Order: sequence, then structure tokens, then C-alpha cells
Amino acid sequence: MSISAIVLKTVTEYDMLEKGDKVLAAVSGGADSVCMLHILNRLKNDLGFSLACAHVNHGLRGEAADKDESFVKDLCDREGIPFYSQRFDVATIAAERKLTVEEAGRYVRYKFFDELRQKYGFDKIATAHNKNDNAETVLMRIIRGTGIDGLSGIDYVRGDGVIRPVLDVSRKEIEEYCKVYSLSYCTDATNADNDYTRNKIRNQLIPYIEKEFNSAVTDSLVRLSANADEDSRFLKGYAKRLFERLGSPLPNRKPNCLHIESLRMLDKSIATRVVRLAAERSCKDVKLERCHMESIFELLDKPTGASIDLPQKLRAEIAYGWLTFLGPEDEKKILANDDFFAEISVGESVFIDSLGKSISIREESVPYQCRPNEIAADLDKIGNKLLFLRSRREGDKIVFFADGRTKKIKKIFIDDKIPQKDRNKIPLLATGDEIIAIAGSRVNEKYKITKDTERMLVIEYGTFSEE
Repeated sequence: MSISAIVLKTVTEYDMLEKGDKVLAAVSGGADSVCMLHILNRLKNDLGFSLACAHVNHGLRGEAADKDESFVKDLCDREGIPFYSQRFDVATIAAERKLTVEEAGRYVRYKFFDELRQKYGFDKIATAHNKNDNAETVLMRIIRGTGIDGLSGIDYVRGDGVIRPVLDVSRKEIEEYCKVYSLSYCTDATNADNDYTRNKIRNQLIPYIEKEFNSAVTDSLVRLSANADEDSRFLKGYAKRLFERLGSPLPNRKPNCLHIESLRMLDKSIATRVVRLAAERSCKDVKLERCHMESIFELLDKPTGASIDLPQKLRAEIAYGWLTFLGPEDEKKILANDDFFAEISVGESVFIDSLGKSISIREESVPYQCRPNEIAADLDKIGNKLLFLRSRREGDKIVFFADGRTKKIKKIFIDDKIPQKDRNKIPLLATGDEIIAIAGSRVNEKYKITKDTERMLVIEYGTFSEE
């Protein structure tokens, strides 16, 4: 199969491109990116996408870097491809951000690509990562002690629109392609500098393994990557479904939390994935390492109010049987002061510290006469739904009229002349995003007692006294 056919197969198999896409190709001037640009330029008319080129001058190699930039610009001018470039002082940026030069280079590249995407409306950003890059990445991650997700290697398609069309092509095949089509390219002298980790793996470790253990180690590592990716995708999907079940049942998934007892029932490897999803939902840039995960699991055994600080100003805390994550954008702790949230089951009583009162729900048979601090709902209509006690949230409403029309909880409190400072202190019995009852006040019309009611759910608020 020709290299162009391999790229077309990869693009098609992973749905990388759609008709009408605006594609920005990241081109350094090396053989990999020149080959990718040439192939994409040949495919663009058949596949119906437009193509532009972006080049980053890292400011690390002086005149050589300037020549690379001029080379790529001239190449694009000859082919009629729109060209964008920008220069950065990567060494200074690395020092300021306390990054390695490699990390800083990657940071400025993707920052520049994203700026171009937003300014010109590019749909995809194509990078020239190849099969050897993937093998090197997997081996580097193994050395660092990666898990199964890290073994998956380089993604063909990222969620932010980055695509890797030549990921199934080896470096040797790329160089042969350039020779066949008489494509000149730049050779980066720093590729031979073994001060960089990736270069050591590329120039020393892989050749050693090829010589002493496995001459086809690159293909072996790529197969390992593919196998791990299949398992990783399944586990990610499974964890995501569990996260939806174990997460907050409230509107807008606030607070962002996980049910602790349900979390304990999972295998730790799956529970870890679910916890990571919850953490990333509160802070998308957070990277939790194994030590952070161990701290989170230790936190599960602690009482309400216990908390730990995590990277990126993320905070995890325990609140009434829930593991809650608070991101840096949160202006206050969701469960602080007079705000509360707790699971409750029929036959249980919950004492809410911030209110200084207890709430209990129990089953009673018809007929039963409610006492002054009790209200009742039809238990058979509620069924086995998961029940929660919580303070009100913005937008909460309850079925208020017999015809099914709703009324906002806020409006009910206003009509009942409840002072604003006391409105968050009134418990709501809820299931999912539906309010079943306002404790001590009223029941959702859907769940009201009727002549057909056989079992009652009695909601008692506060301590009852016969006096």
C-alpha cells in the first residue's frame, strides 16, 4: 500500500476530515511535516477541505531556525498554501513557567495554533506525528510508570480538533516518500542532541533494543499501543456511564459530587477513573497523580467537613455521604454555611448541622393523621426513587397546580412572606431534579395523598413535642 493510501485509510477510519473543513497543517520544515503537507495538499480537492500552514520559530537555533521558517514560507508560496508564522523566545518562557524547553515549545505551538483557529475559523489542526513518534512516546511513558491510558500512546484525533494523519506511517517510509517526490526538507541539528529525553530514547535506547532484543520493537510498541487503546476506550466509556449514575442528581449537576457508598462498591481501578472524571469536571486542566488519588480515597473515610487541597486550586471535601469537588471558579463552598445536601432513605432521620434540626421520613399506613410538624406524600407514587434532602437551588420549581403546572420555589417563599435570609434554611425533599416536598409546608401535586393512597410517606421536620 502506498503512503498516500495509508494516510487516506487513516483519515477515513478515524473520521479526521469532513467536506468543508478548514485544515491548519503544523509544519516545522522537517521530513515528517513536509510529507504530511504534500499529501494533504494532494487530497484536499478529492476530500473537499481547504488547507493552510502554520510554522513556529522557537528562537532556539538562531539563524538555522530563521532558515527553516523561510523554507516553509517559500514552500507554501510555491504551492499556493496560506502561510502563518510566529516567533517565540521559548528558553525565556521555559524559565518563567518553570518548564523544560520541550514542554515550553509544545505550549507555545498549541497556543499559536489555537489563536489561529479562533481568528480564522479552522476546524482541524493537523500535526505530523508518525509511527516512530508513537513508539517513542509509549516507551517514554513506560519508563515513567504509566497506566493503561498512557500505553495508548498518541491519539489519532483529539477532542480539541487536533488530528494526526501520518500516525500510521514510519519515519523510514516518510523519507522514502520525500525522495520519490523530490521533496526537500530541513534537518534539525538538535535532533541529535541527547540532552533531551525523547532524543535519548530515539537515538540510543530504541537502537539498543533493536540490536539486542527485538529488531521490530517500533511495530511491537505500536501494537501494544493499539491494544491498550481498545481497553482504555472501553474503561473510559464504562467509567463515564458510572459517573453519570453516581454523580449529583441535582439540576446542572451542582454540587459536583459522587455518592461515597456507591463509589466504595466499585473496583478501585474503575473508582479511580470515576473520581478523575469528577475532578476534571470541576477543573478541566487538573492532572491528578497517583499520590493525589490515594489522598482522595483516604478522605472517603473521614467525617463531613474533612477536605484536601489538590493541584490547580481544586478542593475535595466530604459532605453528608458525598465526595464533593470545588473548582477554582467556585466563589464559595457549595455546602458551606446554611447550604446542605444529604441522602435519606425511608425510615431514616438526618440531622443537619447548619439548621440545628432533624428531618425524618417514614412509612405510615392509611389512615394516618399528620401532626403539626408533618406533611405526607403518596409513597407508592414515589416508589424506589433515590431521595435527597437539600437547600434550594436557583431555578427550583414544584408542581403546584392540579393540572400539572409548576411554580418556582422562590415565588412560593415570597408569597409565603418568608424572609430572604431564611429561604435557604428550608429543606426540600427531592429525587433527581424533581422536588417532592417542601418540608413543613407542601407536597408536589403529583405525590399528594388521594382516596386511592395505600401507603404514606410522612416527612417530619424538627423535634415533635406533645406539649
